[in-house]
Amino acid sequence: MNPFWPLWLLIAIAPVAPLPSQQIPLQQGASPRELGLAALSLGRNPGNSPGEITLVREQLLEISWRTAADPAASLNATRGIEAMVRATWRRRALDSATVARLIELARENRANPSVRRHALGALLTAQVADSATVMAALASPDEQLRRLAVTGLPRLSVAARAAGLPRAMTDPAAMVRLEALRNWAKNEGPTGCGRLVTAVADPNLSVALMALDLLGECPGDSASAPVLTSAMTPLPGETWHRGAHALVSLAQIVPEDARALLPAASASPVWQVRMYSARAATPLGDEALLRHLAADSVPNVREAAVSGLVKVLGHRADAVYREALGSRDYQLVLTAAGALAGSPARGEAVAALRAALARISEERSETSRDPRIAILVRLRELGTPADSAALLPALEDFDAVIADSAAAILAAWTRASHRASPHPLPADPISRAEAETLRGGRLRFTMAAGGSFEVELLVDAAPLSVARIVRLVRRGYYDGLTFHRVVPNFVVQGGSPGANEYAGTYRFMPDELGEPTHARGTLGVSTRGRDTGDAQLFINLVDNPRLDFDYTVWGRIVSGMSRVDAVQEGDVIRRVEFRKTKQAGEP
Repeated sequence: MNPFWPLWLLIAIAPVAPLPSQQIPLQQGASPRELGLAALSLGRNPGNSPGEITLVREQLLEISWRTAADPAASLNATRGIEAMVRATWRRRALDSATVARLIELARENRANPSVRRHALGALLTAQVADSATVMAALASPDEQLRRLAVTGLPRLSVAARAAGLPRAMTDPAAMVRLEALRNWAKNEGPTGCGRLVTAVADPNLSVALMALDLLGECPGDSASAPVLTSAMTPLPGETWHRGAHALVSLAQIVPEDARALLPAASASPVWQVRMYSARAATPLGDEALLRHLAADSVPNVREAAVSGLVKVLGHRADAVYREALGSRDYQLVLTAAGALAGSPARGEAVAALRAALARISEERSETSRDPRIAILVRLRELGTPADSAALLPALEDFDAVIADSAAAILAAWTRASHRASPHPLPADPISRAEAETLRGGRLRFTMAAGGSFEVELLVDAAPLSVARIVRLVRRGYYDGLTFHRVVPNFVVQGGSPGANEYAGTYRFMPDELGEPTHARGTLGVSTRGRDTGDAQLFINLVDNPRLDFDYTVWGRIVSGMSRVDAVQEGDVIRRVEFRKTKQAGEP
């Protein structure tokens, strides 16, 4: 889900004009639901001028008051205010009336916890959350509200932080302890390393791994090194995660100890451990090990090694980067293309880049856009007008973005106009009838390590996405794939054949951006720009309203959320099964 925005500099993207607020009149006879939906639209498109922003804020406040008695509409009204705050607070400070309303909503103990979260989120985003509001949230029975409150503690007084952070560090909810640990490290620096050492023993693995990562920022702390070294020896039944994270941190604070442990780690049968070994070898400047791992059989290990070689050797390893361009793994190709920036061996680099572009283009995969754009960026830098013939076929590429980029490069090289004439791949239509058959459907994810979770399909919210995902499920596409990305207090992401951000199906999935919010337990489609879904999925571990209107929400966990919370990097999905539940009126 990480957009590779620098690569889009080749293409001029016109900004989307905001919807004038005057086009959403607040009729007195409008229903609460209609008002709530209007708030979402207003918050998403609050205008640009001070006058437009002011008018939208006034309308959102009116909606907030008029929907106060309707829980669903009140939630959408508060979401609209939060969206507006995210879009405008840097340009125009919040007015006192909006701040007062948000404080009232955030402190209302009887309110829907989701309303309180969105209100507090808006106050924290605008940096106007007062101490009383944050501390009241920290005492809430709602763990997500407590987690949000922890993020606001650093902006409070020293006394408030001293009272709030230690309490949060021992909170019963792992998500709160995670947030407290992160903020403790930021605020206490090296003086807080003792608390990090204690957190390594936390019963929640995600908390323990974060503590191990943060110990890498504790040079000179006498207690840190033994804890990290001890974590390198797994306990019976323990996974590889503690040792791999500890190795990277150890390389940063006790290089000599890490060097002694690297050979065994780099020879591990678990490829993720070898990948972490490459990351540990980078701060150690271990050229020999990085070159060895750059030839690993697993592309993700190679990619980590190439990234390390860029930092350790720069262009002295250009031959390795050129060889990596021959990989079928899109992430490795993208990294290799970036590594060749400024290459002194321009001719050899251009030859390798041209070969990679031709080979990948022949695959006719829409989701090859990112590596191909990376190659084009590098060709524009290193190539010459003599290379123009190699780009001519790209003018008729199946991807309009590639065709337009090639036209821009050719124009820059030749000082002549070149017209892009893309030939899109045949449509892959989804009929309404197909989507309707999925109503009431659920997906059951069974994990290889044990446990399962069940997902309700949101057919009304995202019929195209649901239909495409179910097609893949029926083909067994997800069976045996992994959750390759775990970001505590954010998302877990998986469903990639290459176990990385850049491997997915060959067809893009269009965005379906509507009313559902990215609440904890909802599922979205990973993208790297508008309408670029590649069938990778992510699950929100906490409410993530900042993702709203940018990513499709297509499912919701209805059972087994605790299993999702326990997912760690590399966990394997044994199988995904589709089943129907009875609908109202069905026999």
